[in-house]
Amino acid sequence: MLEAEKDIVIAGEAATAPEAARLIAEKRPDLVFMDIEIPGGNGIDLLRNLDGPVPYVIFVTAYPQFTLPAFELDAVDYLVKPVQRQRFAGSVSRAVRRIAEHRMAGLAAQIVGAADSMNGTKPPHRNSATYPDHMTIRVRRRLVSLDMNDIAWIQGASQYSRVHTQSGEYLLSRTLASLECELDPKRFFRIHRSAIVNAAHVAEVRSYGDGRYNVHLNGGLALPMGRARREILEKLLTGIGNRGH
Repeated sequence: MLEAEKDIVIAGEAATAPEAARLIAEKRPDLVFMDIEIPGGNGIDLLRNLDGPVPYVIFVTAYPQFTLPAFELDAVDYLVKPVQRQRFAGSVSRAVRRIAEHRMAGLAAQIVGAADSMNGTKPPHRNSATYPDHMTIRVRRRLVSLDMNDIAWIQGASQYSRVHTQSGEYLLSRTLASLECELDPKRFFRIHRSAIVNAAHVAEVRSYGDGRYNVHLNGGLALPMGRARREILEKLLTGIGNRGH
């Protein structure tokens, strides 16, 4: 099936967990098709313990009970044997799209950095990990690059996310959990299982006096804060208070 995919080049095959870990470290593939139960280990544990960047993963297994832990690792998809060709093609298409979006986001960041250098300005220094300044989204047959500063909030819905900006809304075939890993935690806060907000677009946080809070964005939209996410309230309020300083 893979050999028939024009966007796929097979970099290697592994028969055991140690061999798979070694090949992934050597080849640095964009995408890995990983079984769950493999000789010498477990596919999920293997990926959790990888040294270096973790590739995009499509799990292929005969055990559907592993679906949840697989998606906790932000797997692109989970194929149950025997693999159906139509289902397989959809998984590959989704993976290729995500890889392209990731590459375009990196390219956009490089372009912005080059433009800043030409204009005599420097991008802001980051003390922690480097996070992208732009998010690239495919809209029909074109790619749109969104400035992170323009993103007000991101709404999660199953395997999709809806990015809300001042200029409009964009549907992205990514889970909210996968996007959260690529967002600067000093700017973006997950206030609910289905909502991430940009602190720069938060007008205020209101308490109802019974332990419930609503996050109000510029423009008036109110979003509920999940009870399990109160630990980010202080950080969010600090971000609002420090705005402009």
